[in-house]
Amino acid sequence: MTTTAEPSTRRADSAVLRRIWRLHFWVGLFAAPVLVVLACSGLVILYSQPLDAWTNKHLLVVEPGPETVPLDAQVATAKQHVSATDTLEAVTPPDSPTGSTRMDFSAADAQGYPQAEANVIQVFVDPYTGAYLGQRDQLSGLVGWANQLHRMFGNDGPHVQLPSLGHLINPSAYPESTIPVGIGNLWMELTATWILVLLGTGIYLWWPRAIEAAKPLLKVRWRQGGRVRWRDVHALTGVIIAVILAGYVLSGMTWTRYWGENWRAVTATVTPSSEIDAPSTPAKLGDYDRLGRRIAWAATDDPIYASQPDGTGAARLSYADIDKIAKDEHMVPGYSIFPPSDSSEDGTTVFGSYTVVNRWPQRVSEQRTLYLNQFTGATITNATAAQDGALSKLTSFGIAMHMGNQMGWLTRISATVACLGVLLSALTGLLMWWKRRPSGQSGLPGPASAATRTNTPKRAMVTVAVVAIVLGILFPAFGISLIVVLVAEAIIAARRDHASRVTSTTTSKSVDPSPE
Repeated sequence: MTTTAEPSTRRADSAVLRRIWRLHFWVGLFAAPVLVVLACSGLVILYSQPLDAWTNKHLLVVEPGPETVPLDAQVATAKQHVSATDTLEAVTPPDSPTGSTRMDFSAADAQGYPQAEANVIQVFVDPYTGAYLGQRDQLSGLVGWANQLHRMFGNDGPHVQLPSLGHLINPSAYPESTIPVGIGNLWMELTATWILVLLGTGIYLWWPRAIEAAKPLLKVRWRQGGRVRWRDVHALTGVIIAVILAGYVLSGMTWTRYWGENWRAVTATVTPSSEIDAPSTPAKLGDYDRLGRRIAWAATDDPIYASQPDGTGAARLSYADIDKIAKDEHMVPGYSIFPPSDSSEDGTTVFGSYTVVNRWPQRVSEQRTLYLNQFTGATITNATAAQDGALSKLTSFGIAMHMGNQMGWLTRISATVACLGVLLSALTGLLMWWKRRPSGQSGLPGPASAATRTNTPKRAMVTVAVVAIVLGILFPAFGISLIVVLVAEAIIAARRDHASRVTSTTTSKSVDPSPE
């Protein structure tokens, strides 16, 4: 039965649909270029190991021999090919019989985090012959550039100081009241939140409704061709990848310099990790975090524990000794060994420990850091994800999914599908615009008409406002950008109305009302 309320309901639904479509279009225009860059660079990072082995085979792959050269001799060879002022940061023994040994060095003038993502010099040595194979900057080459693009150059470049939520929550643990945030990193965080808006509006446009009863939901009208076909492909692809992409956006946000650091403070306060009762040095595990050798997210704030001398005046153990212990402890092949860093407090020397970390990216179950006494090789502590709080574990799980490692090839396939889906959505969105635009015009959507604004129900406006406020509180960078957008739209609308009134007045004055 048809009621008198049906036409007004249809007008209301149509008005909301029109306004959501306009929002989806403009957000897509803003976010699509970044999404394409993230998808392309993400595909390279996802398959970085085989790509790296293919493009740098001369550095990474060796011919197995009958026996290996002592690890410390390999380190000595590497030191001969870098500057005397460069600092050895890590030693990574081969992860397979055909793999080379890698030594990481940092230059004396290299900027550290958060001023920049410190670049390191990677030196490669043949473990069987001890021959020097070559070196590279970790941010060079295809994989290095993909990492740079994927984070929009992160914290490199100009910075802005933003308030620290951690300082408000726990000033003793987070003494700095502000966080230095790179412009590129902040842009990435801002774009990521708008991508969530893009996904939400896209799902709304796809969602079945009475005024679009003929619209298919899960099939493509190939025979109709033109814009209809591309619209179906665009919608179906977006819906398929929406949940996966939202997961990637949210897990990626935990790496951002601003929101990610504040989230770290929240997780440490709400679900704190278990504390290990052992003397520590001023250094933190996060000090060794590099793009080519990431530290697990939940372990970044863990301290480097101190070694207690045994009183016999024993010398520091060799890398070969530590490597043997790591193998006996069943560390995952590809682990890195960080040399001890000693410091002085009140005239007393605090001896650091050898720190062995499993290769990253990794499954949560593989997250492990082994702290070894530099004099005796005794295990000071063995830190795993089991000591992390619930929110830290959840974050680590999201990151492992993001990197395509948590469930092996299953997550790698889903990540590949998501990246390809993003590229397909961007392409079909472009084709839809091209097909629908009037000849000789841009086809960009204009402001909502007076009729559309009048027919938009208040409940829809309230719902959108509530969602925007919640997102603005959860993601402050998004909230500020939203205020800027609304102010800009208000100024443009005011100028447009003023111009319209002036035109109307001029037209009315040009008409002579007196009879001839």
